[in-house]
Amino acid sequence: MDSAEEKKDLLSYLLNYKEWGIFLKRFLLLIILAIIVFILWFFPVSLIIAPFYSITTDKVPVVKVYKNLVGKTTTDALKSGLQNLLDEGLVTNFVGVRTWIDNKYFEQVGEIEMYRIGLYTLENNLARNRGTGGANEHIVQARSDVYADFRIPMFTSYSTRVKESVANIDMYLKQLKEDKNKSMANKRAVFIVNSDNLAVALDRLKQQLQTNLMLKTTFSTQDDKFYRIKGNLIAMYYILKGIEYDFKSKMIDKSSYEENFVPMMNLLKQAIAQNHIVVLESLGHLSKLVKDASLISQKLAELRDKLRNG
Repeated sequence: MDSAEEKKDLLSYLLNYKEWGIFLKRFLLLIILAIIVFILWFFPVSLIIAPFYSITTDKVPVVKVYKNLVGKTTTDALKSGLQNLLDEGLVTNFVGVRTWIDNKYFEQVGEIEMYRIGLYTLENNLARNRGTGGANEHIVQARSDVYADFRIPMFTSYSTRVKESVANIDMYLKQLKEDKNKSMANKRAVFIVNSDNLAVALDRLKQQLQTNLMLKTTFSTQDDKFYRIKGNLIAMYYILKGIEYDFKSKMIDKSSYEENFVPMMNLLKQAIAQNHIVVLESLGHLSKLVKDASLISQKLAELRDKLRNG
């Protein structure tokens, strides 16, 4: 009897139009509030915040050298570049911010593209143990974390993924130190310093740069291409400064350090130093950077060929 009455009460409650009316009103108010907050974020809140996330880079970083562990300088330089993105604040997280000022956004996208290539070369070349035939699990994970479709119009925790990548690079470096004196067959982490590996790495960097150099532009996207290329160059500088220490002797052996590498690094500094309040092709801003980046790409190819053929 009680069960029948409970069912009747429940049915009565579910069919209570007055209660449903109250619920729908509150639900509608929540939707309206969410829309108002979203609109206010786009204007004026994000417009006020945007200038604080718009300062682009025009100075090259100082890369720390580690003399007691081969490969740590190169790997840590790449990690430092990713950490610097986190310290700056990833503009990719702020949908409204990049709507108003997207120079920093495209610079960071360019950096992330090149860091992912750097991690790819670690995974498949520089840090791959040919003796066991496997890539280091932490480098594999670090590379997969530095990836996102930045065109998705929603809040995405790119910062979390980059932090995870940095943590995995630290784990690889920990293993590299712990396994320093182990036999190759027993190493969990390796760093292979040879000319062929470096040549492959340089070719990968060159291909990424060439991809952005070939981007088609309109009047409204000239600055996007400018800062995306510049982001590539900033990340490339981090990676190459690390490579300089770990592979310097190999480049000297191939007569490519003073002749090719040093001039290329000077060109990189000059290109990164280019900064404009407004990028205007009528003043030659984009074409100058494209010319310098094309020359850097050419220098990379020359260095790659010397390392291969010597």
